[in-house]
Amino acid sequence: RTAGRERRGRAMESASKRTKTGGGAEVNYRILALYRFVPLAAPEEAEASLALSNIRTELLEALRRHDVKGTLLIAPEGINGTISYPWSASDTDSAASSSDLCQSPSTNDDDDPVHTYLGTHPLFGGPELRTRISQWTSSSPPFHRLKVKIKSEIVTLGLGRPMVQRIPRYDPNERVECNRLADPNSTKGTYLSPAEWDDVCRDPDILVIDTRNRYEIDIGTFESSVDPGTENFSDFPSYLEKLAGEYDWGYSNSEAVTDSRANPSDGQSAVPCKKKPPKGIAMFCTGGIRCEKATSFALQSELLPSELPIYHLEGGILAYLDDVAKRKKCSVNSPKDSEDGQEGSSEDRKENSSTFHGECFVFDKRVAVTEGLRPSSIYSSCHGCRGPIERRLLDPSTRCTTGMSRESMERHDALVISLEQSGLGKPPPLCHDKKSGRSYIPGLTCPRCHDCTNRESLEKFAMRKLQVELCGLDGRSHFEDRAAAT
Repeated sequence: RTAGRERRGRAMESASKRTKTGGGAEVNYRILALYRFVPLAAPEEAEASLALSNIRTELLEALRRHDVKGTLLIAPEGINGTISYPWSASDTDSAASSSDLCQSPSTNDDDDPVHTYLGTHPLFGGPELRTRISQWTSSSPPFHRLKVKIKSEIVTLGLGRPMVQRIPRYDPNERVECNRLADPNSTKGTYLSPAEWDDVCRDPDILVIDTRNRYEIDIGTFESSVDPGTENFSDFPSYLEKLAGEYDWGYSNSEAVTDSRANPSDGQSAVPCKKKPPKGIAMFCTGGIRCEKATSFALQSELLPSELPIYHLEGGILAYLDDVAKRKKCSVNSPKDSEDGQEGSSEDRKENSSTFHGECFVFDKRVAVTEGLRPSSIYSSCHGCRGPIERRLLDPSTRCTTGMSRESMERHDALVISLEQSGLGKPPPLCHDKKSGRSYIPGLTCPRCHDCTNRESLEKFAMRKLQVELCGLDGRSHFEDRAAAT
């Protein structure tokens, strides 16, 4: 136990030095996000699992040749994922650090063998493969290893039974039900370009819905958008069903009235009528895939009137942030003088302004991005839930160790005893976030996940953290790129 504590001490010291010195040599990485809804296998056929397993094997073999890391999901309905790989930035590449939403592989430089391979793949390549490229320079890759997973859906809405098993084996007794109520290959909403999106956000007659999860919305979203309060995307169908019931789709007046059938003299309170319905619904998400599937469900579920326009942001928030940065850059390079002598007219300034406020959470080491897809300088990743946590909460000089509840302090004391008995050493002190009014343990939990994390999970988080530190001390990677199915 003493030896373990000494190794842990050396690991902590080594980690501190790496933080101060910035670690090893920095490398340029290209981050490629992609998806396409395209039938890759018929889920009701016995060969579905085998077909997807063959695609998985091919992808692993091809991508490993280029040191690709990240995760790709393949399912009968298509492909989705984000990957990264070392990239020597050329002059043309650095001039456009993040590309436009690719409608064709030819719009990207031919020197990228990874993008060329995926963009020309006979099963999912072509002009309908949605990709977005950004750059990142760091001493470590955005992802630890390469994984290609076989899934029932490339983005889980959770309708119907599983379409295919995770392992490449077919069970004839597992007759599956296709997700006919959310099939973008059949029906989906109308695309809106990033340039068209601001007008929709500013239109009071359009209901704008953020289809992401609550922890993503907390750090940034579009103005006037509605937070559905979902913890997972699979909660969205229930939300939309409830939302549809709040509106009187035959109501034509501009103001809601009370139900005249209610009689206050009989002790009945006036019941408000259902709300005036919107003239259209617009949805958005991080990269476009969730809102594309959400609009498909909205159209196919028949919860909403068939004549109601359903829109979604093409390329998602990432495309929008990229587009805003480019518009602003073009405006600076070619300013228009207004009558009062200021650069750009009021219309120009409005056109170049952004209706997105905050930052966009991404599922890699960048944690979040801002305009131009620049990595966040505000957020880090929670070691426990992997969600965003403000870096100020990790700074020892700004931590607050007062204001915690007695229950939280007693639970932390029990954790300290348990970890010390296990040879994991003493955890960081319990801290209090005045902004949220919640407690957290720096390096293990965040204010969002701490109260709902049990002691067993906290011990696992501490063990994982120690393993990462010890591997860093020995010059090894904590993660191994495995070829086995996950």
